[in-house]
Amino acid sequence: MQINNFAPVPYPEVTAQLDNFSAAGLGLEIEVLDPHWILKVCQLPMAEKLGQTIAERGLQVHVQGPFFDLAPGSLDPFIREHTRKLFLRTVEIAGHLKARYLTLYSGYNPLLHSKVIDQWFEINLSLWRETVEAADRYDMKILIANLFEETADIQLKIIEACIEEGAGACLDVANVFTYSRKKIASWINALGEKLYLVHLNDSTGKNGERLPLGQGRVPFKEFFKVCMKKALTPDIVFRLPLEEAIQSLKTVRKLGLGQYQMELL
Repeated sequence: MQINNFAPVPYPEVTAQLDNFSAAGLGLEIEVLDPHWILKVCQLPMAEKLGQTIAERGLQVHVQGPFFDLAPGSLDPFIREHTRKLFLRTVEIAGHLKARYLTLYSGYNPLLHSKVIDQWFEINLSLWRETVEAADRYDMKILIANLFEETADIQLKIIEACIEEGAGACLDVANVFTYSRKKIASWINALGEKLYLVHLNDSTGKNGERLPLGQGRVPFKEFFKVCMKKALTPDIVFRLPLEEAIQSLKTVRKLGLGQYQMELL
């Protein structure tokens, strides 16, 4: 079973990096993060032209959407509306880029929401359904990614509420290692076939740290082993600069993990 591999690239750098991605044989996860650019600067015809150029190269595309200071479950209606505008505009941009997946974060923070989880979820729900329905018009799937969550329950609750429209999960393995006491196996077992994409890098457990695989303590071998047992083949984004992503991919292939050749474990 073969897994498709990707590396992140900020939208302004895509054109300059296309030759490098083609040479590396990696797909692109285009980072669309800046709210001002999303709402005020981006021109959809230009995004469509870039998407066509990428497609002509035979490269696959996913998009990472904005998340800084966004709160789809905020009690403040102005914050929710700002989040809504950013999500829906990012859907349009990703659709014109011909992205297969658009990854967004739930906005869940256990310090704020753990005691009011049902209320928080109800506030979220209409926005997630609207976002997922908008993405479906582009034949694109919205993926909910984990950040501070302790378990996969939050992702699953949102996904299952939007399942008819076609939501799925993105698992950030380093975030599980940093913020969750649960083993990676429990997350993968919970998400199962709803797991479409994985963000993968190493870390020593520091907030936001991104290291090439093998330079930290993230149990990435366990991730591959569990996926093999469950016959799961999510796309993998090595959340690193391109050279370090290539280095990490070489580590995976050296261990025989990329094609689930587990005998070298």
